[in-house]
Amino acid sequence: MLRSLITLLISCTSMTALAAGWDQFRQESNPALYIKSYSGVLLNSAPHHNDSFDLWLVNSGYRYPVIDNLTLFMEAGPAVASQNRESGFNLSSGLRYQLSPVINISSQIKHLELNRASTLLELHSSMLLTPRLSVTANYGVAPVTAGQALSLGVGFNF
Repeated sequence: MLRSLITLLISCTSMTALAAGWDQFRQESNPALYIKSYSGVLLNSAPHHNDSFDLWLVNSGYRYPVIDNLTLFMEAGPAVASQNRESGFNLSSGLRYQLSPVINISSQIKHLELNRASTLLELHSSMLLTPRLSVTANYGVAPVTAGQALSLGVGFNF
């Protein structure tokens, strides 16, 4: 009996510790306006160049909750490709689903203007490492040119 009570107390304590750990990743209750930055390496980018380059995006965005854990979002901001010394802008809009407090996935339409324009249908995933730092991955397909783009990097949330 005493052994079961101790086991129950230990499991409750570990669940409380786990819940406290998840709480640090929760954002404010529902911030509609946000700023985020992304730095990554764009690989296999037929719409731009055959070589890879570093890509920096700093976006302002607006999110609108549709249902639980699903939001509609729109983002825009400057884009810089440091290796090729190109600059331009990007626009994106889509749906984001929060799988857990630290993992989200989204599908979006992104227009990227760096030396030449490309529009991509993208699948994006993000995992928070800290409340402000995340690891991200994007896979995009350009329907007009049949190009593909894979981007891996880090995200910064402000």
